[in-house]
Amino acid sequence: MTTQQNFLHLWDDRFLYITPAIQSGLTARSSATLLASVSGHPFMLEALDGTRVHCTAALVAPHVSRRLDVDGCGLLSLNLDPASSAYRMLARCMGGHGIEPIDARCFGKLRDDFEPAQSGLLGDGRLQSLSAKMVEAITGCPELVPPIDRRIERVLQAIREHAGQIPLKKLSAVACLSPDRLTHLFAEQVGVSVKRYALWTKVRRTVQQFTGHRPLTDVALVSGFTDAAHMSRTFQRYFGLPPSFLASRVHVTADAQASHAWGHATAH
Repeated sequence: MTTQQNFLHLWDDRFLYITPAIQSGLTARSSATLLASVSGHPFMLEALDGTRVHCTAALVAPHVSRRLDVDGCGLLSLNLDPASSAYRMLARCMGGHGIEPIDARCFGKLRDDFEPAQSGLLGDGRLQSLSAKMVEAITGCPELVPPIDRRIERVLQAIREHAGQIPLKKLSAVACLSPDRLTHLFAEQVGVSVKRYALWTKVRRTVQQFTGHRPLTDVALVSGFTDAAHMSRTFQRYFGLPPSFLASRVHVTADAQASHAWGHATAH
């Protein structure tokens, strides 16, 4: 049994952060986030307007600002890439709300795996299966892969390959669309703008680099940031934690697909 208390498990289209406690300032990110209490005791979410909700689980839409206070109940934070099929399925359950409280009892017997997950007792395969079944418990059906426009798929791949640093004009050429048409179609298909997805790609690549032991400056450059300070500011806005926290206090693992998709950027 590992003695680590904070875990980060990375897959191609999602990652799962597991922690016994967290108190964050105001954060917002491009991923959709599914939060679930490990113990079943409520945690607190505060919206930008000051509205507070105490819940045992919740869905948070992309780019919705919130504060989070998890005081000892433990937390599973499943972050879904905005281009993923799982996110597109969950988006239908949001009903236009930025924060949607959920009764954690909807997870049923899946909750039996929450505490073992927090203790580091579940392998990668079981954790990935748990994440998929948690989404299924909310949507009421298995994860499907609804088609996404092939032109947008090419654009997503180009953004990933260049760590988010590729001009809109070049992306338009990849899609064989005008910049205006691409901007509209991308937001329609993915749910976030090209610019926001490009920034998310940098952040996601940053997270991937913590599977190794690289200096923060190297992590920043590989991830497409100008320097470590720029990376740290962005990371704080997204997660409320400095990158150094991941490097020193979180056990980070990634499967082969995540390493292939997010591990290296094309030179630019």
